[in-house]
Order: sequence, then C-alpha cells, then structure tokens
Amino acid sequence: MKTEVLFYPDFQVLIGPYILQRGITFMCYSDPQKPYDWCKISFTEEFQGSIQVNDKADVEIYAGYSGSMVPIFKGIVEKAYNMAGAKDEILAKDYSIKLAETKVSNTFLDVTPQELVEFGLLKAGIHDYELAEEIYPIKPVVSIIQKSVVDFLKEINSLWKVDIKSYFRLGKFYWGIEPDQEDVYIFEYGSNIISLTRSSGYWVMLTMCVPFIGHSQMIEIDHPYISGEFQIKRSCHFINEDGWLRTKLWF
Repeated sequence: MKTEVLFYPDFQVLIGPYILQRGITFMCYSDPQKPYDWCKISFTEEFQGSIQVNDKADVEIYAGYSGSMVPIFKGIVEKAYNMAGAKDEILAKDYSIKLAETKVSNTFLDVTPQELVEFGLLKAGIHDYELAEEIYPIKPVVSIIQKSVVDFLKEINSLWKVDIKSYFRLGKFYWGIEPDQEDVYIFEYGSNIISLTRSSGYWVMLTMCVPFIGHSQMIEIDHPYISGEFQIKRSCHFINEDGWLRTKLWF
C-alpha cells in the first residue's frame, strides 16, 4: 500500500499569457452528466483590474504536492475579461464549447460510428481522444446537414441505436470508454476525510486536495457510516474561504 501525505498543496493557474500562483481563488467542477465541466476563477485585490484575457484563451489549472503537480482542469475562457468588467471573475468551460460551436454538413459513405466521431472531433480541432474499439455495422450512407458536433454525436447514437456516453476529462475526449485507473485511493475516517454527508441521493465527501482523483474513478471508503468501493459521480476542486485547496467528491 502506498501512502501519500496530503496537507500543503501547491497550485498553478495558466490563463492566456498569465501564469499565477497567488492572488486568485477558483472552483473547478466536473460531472459527465452535464454538458461541460467548468471553472470559475476570481482575483483578489492584488490582481483586480490588471488582468486582461481574450475569449477562447486557454485555461489550465494544476495542483499537487512537493513540486509534483497534475492538471485538475483544462478548457477555454467563455467570455473576454478585462478591467471594465462588472465582476473580477472568469468563467472557463471544457472543450465541449468547441463541439457546440462547430458545424458538420457532409454525406458519408460506408462508415462506422468511430469514423464519424473522429471526423467531428478533428473538425472541432480536438486531437486528443480515445474511442471504444467495439465493432459496429457499417452504414452505407449517412447524410448530415448543419448539425453541431454535439448534436452529431447524438445522431450517431440514434443511427446505430446505441447509448454511447462521451465526455472530456482534462482536455482528452472519451467516447464509449473509461480511462485506465492504476490506483484506488483509500479515504479513512479520522485521517483524510474532513466530512461525509448524505445529500440528494449521493454521499458527499469533503477531503484534502486530491488532484489525481476525478469523476468515474473508483475510491475506497473506510468510515463508520459506510465502507467499501464506490465510483465517483462528480468532483470539485476549490479554494475555500480560509485559502485552503480542498476536494469534494460525490458518490
């Protein structure tokens, strides 16, 4: 069993031309059942009025320990941000924005669903993806007229009468497949669980910053309320009012 000490996390925020490690707070939320993952970034007085960021600027947020940091969010700025704005806040969304804004209009001959998905992704500028290898029958003709890639993916499901789930995780697109998980992390009462409550049909756990944990992964819980392995349904990494970086998990 490997043990990691999770107490004083580091973070780094890349927004357009800026690299920030102080003067900001953020909340990054991820749920595969929602249209996109999102992240709200707010500036403290140190940087209020001095940051200017164009819409569609890249956003990457990293967190970790002892200088070893991993991404907890990758996406793009939804709207331009400058000192004339009413709020000192940036909203970023994952690359699902690109899928929503890119239109497909084409006639395809002798195609599989994977070939259509790949076409839509490349047209939207998405090059990092992983598709299920399951074999589906070839369709002789598929005609698409001015559909967004989001609706194009729904049409693919309808044409093949399947319900293939797809989502982005940290900039990579997954279609009908779950990322590999090497380790299952254990959360224990009195150790690394700050609180565990029940809400709207989910267990909700607040813990130390755990940047390497995200939705759809398995975790192990050892607590007087519950114990066993559970799949994470949603995740949120955020800086609380005391300035601590925390993780909240729904399962």
